[in-house]
Amino acid sequence: MKTDYPWHDVAYQRKRLDPDYVGWSKSDGLAEDLQLTWQPLMQREAFPKQGNLLELGCGAGNLSVYFSQAGYKTTGIDIAPTAIHWAIENAGKANVEVNFMQGDVLTLLDIVNESFDIALDGRCFHCIIGRDRDRFLRSVHRVLKVGGILIICSMCNQIPDTPYYREHFDPVSRCILYQDVAIRYIGDSNEILKEVISANFRLLDVKLVPPMHQEDFADLQLIAAKI
Repeated sequence: MKTDYPWHDVAYQRKRLDPDYVGWSKSDGLAEDLQLTWQPLMQREAFPKQGNLLELGCGAGNLSVYFSQAGYKTTGIDIAPTAIHWAIENAGKANVEVNFMQGDVLTLLDIVNESFDIALDGRCFHCIIGRDRDRFLRSVHRVLKVGGILIICSMCNQIPDTPYYREHFDPVSRCILYQDVAIRYIGDSNEILKEVISANFRLLDVKLVPPMHQEDFADLQLIAAKI
């Protein structure tokens, strides 16, 4: 299965030219996501209330900035240089301190072992394809402290019945394909949970959120501890 993760930088270049976008989404979309996803998720008992937090695939840093404002010591990593430059700008506008770094979430080469209390996946995991998904989870396991917490929000399950997905979704690989390149993995929620467990994490909290819109996906939200 072909992948092109650096393609995300091209997408960020386009979005940054549009004043309505504050990152991957527009400002109203970000506000809705914070209100409906992240604020309720933070209230769950298994969600750490403080700590050294690494956001995986941080994009333009919107979530990293939000968690920094909430009192977490935050680092964001993304493969796209345009996203990192944008994230630094967004943190400056918010007057918060966040450590942003360009890097590969599959290896996390510049991050030392057991250096984070929390690893946050704000919908990056569904962009990781095939065997790279295990590499991703193993790298996250390495950089988390013993007992550290992994938080994942990932698209999953049923595919919206639209012309786009009828054309681009491959039911065998469960990947969305664009010009023969896999750009999203829309896995079965139970299979995603098995992936996390196989990477030596213990599930603490799991919630499956139905699609918010007709053309949207279900959202698998999980909190797991490093074993």
